[in-house]
Amino acid sequence: MDASYYDKVYILLIDVGWEMDLIVDLSETGLAMFFKPYQIISLDILWNSEETLSSRQVWELANEQLPGTISRASIINFLNASVEHGLLNYVETTGKGGYRRLYSSKLSKPETTTFLTEKVSASLQTL
Repeated sequence: MDASYYDKVYILLIDVGWEMDLIVDLSETGLAMFFKPYQIISLDILWNSEETLSSRQVWELANEQLPGTISRASIINFLNASVEHGLLNYVETTGKGGYRRLYSSKLSKPETTTFLTEKVSASLQTL
C-alpha cells in the first residue's frame, strides 16, 4: 500500500477477543469508519429484519443494493466474524448438505455505534 493509505488510516487493535483487527479509517465518518459498504448494507439488512436470515438471503439482498456484486464468501465471512465480535446472533438449522446458520442482529444500530465508540475510547485510553 502506498504511503497515502497510512496517512488516513489509524489501526486500532482492540483486545476484546476478536479474531480480526478493528481498523478505523479516519477519512470516513459513521459506520464507514469501521466497515466496508457491503458490510454496512449487510448489517442494515439484519437490523431491519424481524426474521432470522441465511447468508444466501443476506447476500441476495445486499447485491440488490450494491453497484457491483460481492461474493457470497465475503458475506459469510463477515457474518461469522460479526457473530464472533458480538454484533450478531445466529441459530443453527439443518438443511440440504448439513448445517447452516440463520443470522439476526444482536445489537440495534444505535447499540452497535455505542459498542464501537466504547471500544475505541477504551483503546485510546491506553495510549
